[in-house]
Amino acid sequence: MGEIAASEEMKEYFRTLSRKNKECYTIAEAARSVGKDPETFVEIPQAEDLASRVEKLLKDYGVDGVAEDIRRLTKIHGNREIVALMIAGEIAGRPGESLEKVVDRAIRVGLAVLTEGILVAPLEGIADTKIKTNADGSSYIDLIFAGPIRAAGGTGQAMSVLIADMVRQALKIGRYIPTKEEIARFNEEIPLYKQQQHLQFSPTPQEIDLIVRNCPICIDGEGTETVEISGYRDLPRIETNRVRGGACLVIAEGMCQKAAKLKKHVDKLQIKGWEFIGEYVDAHKPAQTDESARKTVQQSFTYLKDLVAGRPIFGHPCAVGGFRLRYGRARTTGLAALAFNPASMYAMDEFMALGTQIKIERPGKACVATPCDLLDGPYVLLKNGDLIHCQTKEEIIAVSKEVAEVVDNGEILVPFGEFSENNHPLVPCGYSPEWHKATIMSKTELPKDWESPTYERAKEMCKQFDVPLHPKFNMFWYDVPVKMLVLLRSKILSEGRFENNLVIPKEPDTKRILENLCATHCVRGEEVVIDELYSMPLIDGLGLCVKDGRLSSLMELEGDDSLSAVSKAAGFEIRAKARTRIGTRMARPEKAKEREMSPKVHSLFPVGRDGQYGRDIDSAIKASKSKTPHLNSNAEPTLSIEVGKRMCPMCGNITFRTWCRKCKIHTLPSNAKKTYGNSGQSTLNINLSDEYREALLSLKESQPDELKCVEGLISRTKTPEIIEKGILRAKNDVSVYKDGTIRYDMTDVPLTHFRPREIGLSVEKANELGYSRDWNGDPLTSVDQICELKVQDIIPSKDCGDFLVKVSKYIDDELEKIYGMKRYYNISKREGLIGHLTFGLAPHTSGCILCRIIGYSDIRGCYGHPFFHAAKRRNCDGDEDCVILALDGLLNFSRLFLPDRRGGLMDAPLVLTTRLDPNEIDKEAHNIDCLRAYPLEFFNAAMEMRDPKELEKIMDLVGGRIGTEKQYQGLGFTHDTSDISEGPKNSAYTTLESMTDKMDAQLYLGKKIRAVDERDVATKVINKHFLPDMAGNLRSFSTQTVRCTKCGDKYRRIPLSGICKCGNQLTLTVHEASVKKYLEVSKEISDKYELDDYTKERIMILEMSMDSVFNNDKIKKCRLSDFY
Repeated sequence: MGEIAASEEMKEYFRTLSRKNKECYTIAEAARSVGKDPETFVEIPQAEDLASRVEKLLKDYGVDGVAEDIRRLTKIHGNREIVALMIAGEIAGRPGESLEKVVDRAIRVGLAVLTEGILVAPLEGIADTKIKTNADGSSYIDLIFAGPIRAAGGTGQAMSVLIADMVRQALKIGRYIPTKEEIARFNEEIPLYKQQQHLQFSPTPQEIDLIVRNCPICIDGEGTETVEISGYRDLPRIETNRVRGGACLVIAEGMCQKAAKLKKHVDKLQIKGWEFIGEYVDAHKPAQTDESARKTVQQSFTYLKDLVAGRPIFGHPCAVGGFRLRYGRARTTGLAALAFNPASMYAMDEFMALGTQIKIERPGKACVATPCDLLDGPYVLLKNGDLIHCQTKEEIIAVSKEVAEVVDNGEILVPFGEFSENNHPLVPCGYSPEWHKATIMSKTELPKDWESPTYERAKEMCKQFDVPLHPKFNMFWYDVPVKMLVLLRSKILSEGRFENNLVIPKEPDTKRILENLCATHCVRGEEVVIDELYSMPLIDGLGLCVKDGRLSSLMELEGDDSLSAVSKAAGFEIRAKARTRIGTRMARPEKAKEREMSPKVHSLFPVGRDGQYGRDIDSAIKASKSKTPHLNSNAEPTLSIEVGKRMCPMCGNITFRTWCRKCKIHTLPSNAKKTYGNSGQSTLNINLSDEYREALLSLKESQPDELKCVEGLISRTKTPEIIEKGILRAKNDVSVYKDGTIRYDMTDVPLTHFRPREIGLSVEKANELGYSRDWNGDPLTSVDQICELKVQDIIPSKDCGDFLVKVSKYIDDELEKIYGMKRYYNISKREGLIGHLTFGLAPHTSGCILCRIIGYSDIRGCYGHPFFHAAKRRNCDGDEDCVILALDGLLNFSRLFLPDRRGGLMDAPLVLTTRLDPNEIDKEAHNIDCLRAYPLEFFNAAMEMRDPKELEKIMDLVGGRIGTEKQYQGLGFTHDTSDISEGPKNSAYTTLESMTDKMDAQLYLGKKIRAVDERDVATKVINKHFLPDMAGNLRSFSTQTVRCTKCGDKYRRIPLSGICKCGNQLTLTVHEASVKKYLEVSKEISDKYELDDYTKERIMILEMSMDSVFNNDKIKKCRLSDFY
């Protein structure tokens, strides 16, 4: 490996991580060598870079030495997508077992490079590669995709086809020539797939025809859905009639949606035979739009599409009163995360908490909520008529029970990088303090009192420096039409008075105008007293003046533009306080929770399936005794379990254990020696009582209260875990995941800078961890100084810290009592884990990254550097990932535990990245901006709605630092916050118990927020959630299976006997209550909010359908008098 571009401080940091990691590997290798695990070596290989990850990920495909080739090509070409194409062509030239194997290997290597060596797509996204024959006798490549190709994303899916064509051309294989039937099948298959699974893009039949007819590679797939196509069945060259999900994804989300990106590479490399992509792109060029329309912020309703009950809307699209756009980057934003004032979070009735996923109108699709108390907080109207501005959480909590309406939600902080990443034109923003500062600095030196001047001083600066009025005195002039301002002006002039504060009579029309302006005021009897902060700005803006304590007219308001009218009347420029509002709604709640299998288990040891006794090992032992024949008193109570056969290399004994108790040696899979022929899996009779007793004796432990095991093994070799590990997990109150590890899931939240105080670090401990200087380069002497977070350091939640303490105790017990080694962690409090290593792993990947705990936060999420999250191929728009304690992963993970099914390798630590390289992470992180202050040119460009790509050179993006020492350090931010844990910790969605309570709270909040139409909320919830849910459940009720409550067997149809074959009664799997659960609440809501007739009729028709199924239509007994 070459030398990385980093400062000496960062190099020392990486050496520290390496030493600690080596220490963990040394311990794990010694423990594994004892032989009690499925393998005698650590099964998570280490890799320092992308090239090494690719080689180790594809080790079973004969790619030795490919890492050096990848590094060589990376130095030449740089671009990862070009490298993927080039390396595939080179690998195609290597000899192999067969042509099919050569092609398959080359395509997988190219895709692995493209997906950074951490996704499972190269392993499982491509099911197979075959060489087939066209009608004219020529050969072609049949690329068979599987469901996990989804993890590669649209670009990876499309590029895999282009990679295959590079291999085809290198090996001089013919083009695919499709038949009419094969093309027509996709026209049915893709829409059918969309009915079964989510599809981002739906191509038209003409688009499908263009791609399939002309693509030189046959895009094929294995059947992934249970549904089958109705037409074009049993085609000779297509092996299944089931819907091929992988192929549908590649054509729709890959070839069609990413055609422009494909064309770029085709043109650059001059790849022949792909002219059809150019035709596709030309046909989809956007039509020329009117310039005036392009410069207007358009409403977008996309974020409201999947609205569900209990998760409220905080603002309709561009609605006045919604969150106001403010540009800048806080310490906790970037990589899709945005910031809000904590007071705004509390004003949303705490539905918005730290780490909550928020769907947004623009610039992207979603974000996580993070705190920034420098932002403007909400304006709320109290029940007594007062309008107040709440800047802190204490202020909003103090009046929370008195709030009648949230007039304005406050500000939302959006970094420039978000617009650049989403290729969204900049949109106008409100006049902010940082914009005001940049404006003054463009005219003169910055006055000392610029930040918080008096009103008179602010006016003086306007005239002296020719700058707009300080935003501190701004109101929402932009939102109020001139005619309404004229009405307010005339009322003030005729009936108002000035006594240090402006006082006017309380009348509905003028009161509403003051609320729309957010001119804070209080109601005193029949008068409205405007706060001193806004009294004189209001008088000046309306063209009035105060002489001898009396109000008089100075200038009339003229024109149709409110800002121009008030600026002219005041005699200085007044900018808009808000220009763009961003619609928002709650999506997923924040998460910080132990990963558990369903149901929770302690051990990957099989105990069989018995509905009467369950999965607890004691119950399984009882079941084994109950099934032992009573006539034979000498018979051992055994359970028949399907396990893999293993053999002791010394005594030759066939067993299921990984450890021979007689010879004290590791056993091998029984097919390791051919003499034993009948290899693989078998059903063995296991004396579970003896196994359990032996395990307890070897550990010298008492029996735990409960030890939950698995029913059966789903791995290829069906290798069980030793019971001892389950006993120790039960003792320490932790559970196991499918691969043998213990995990803790948390929402991903970015963080680039922290104060030691915020994460519970002393100055001494921070220095010990390598934080000796603050972000300005000054020596760290106070816990309130700001430090820049190192790229592989994480700050998990306190709950996670407490949980990992239990895991550490389990690991120590394991080392001591199973492997006979010294305890390693020896801790009892979460602070003891500071400085220890963990692995970060995302669910859709197969590679984890090394990280270090340096403290804890009081949020339900994991703070980590944006580079760290991007290294897991994640962003921070609501994604959640897990952490695994380093020694737990190294000791307990085994590939032999992984499920033997498509996708079984996903969410498994197949390789460990030990050092983060910013050039090898997800490219979204390269669009994070690093400035400490945005320049005036940027704000001017935002008002002109320019393309963000035009400004990237002046905005200091991470992408411009790649390859230099600044790629790891020196990131800046524009907006500080006093505490990264400030704000609600738990969303109200998680604290409210029933769906009815959540729904009521959702509609109540909608009624309270001025930017929300609660009637529309009610309509959307019923139409998008309740009605589809009830209709689906009604359909499921009619087609349900029945289940035996004892043995667990299921029947598609009720047997003629009416009972299970075991003699027990059968029960329904879908019940009437689940079908009708939302019916009454839907009827109540439709009446309360006077919903439209269409929605009411849909509810009525569905109720009639339910009655036809559940109501008894039998004739009731009648008396003769009933007919008279």
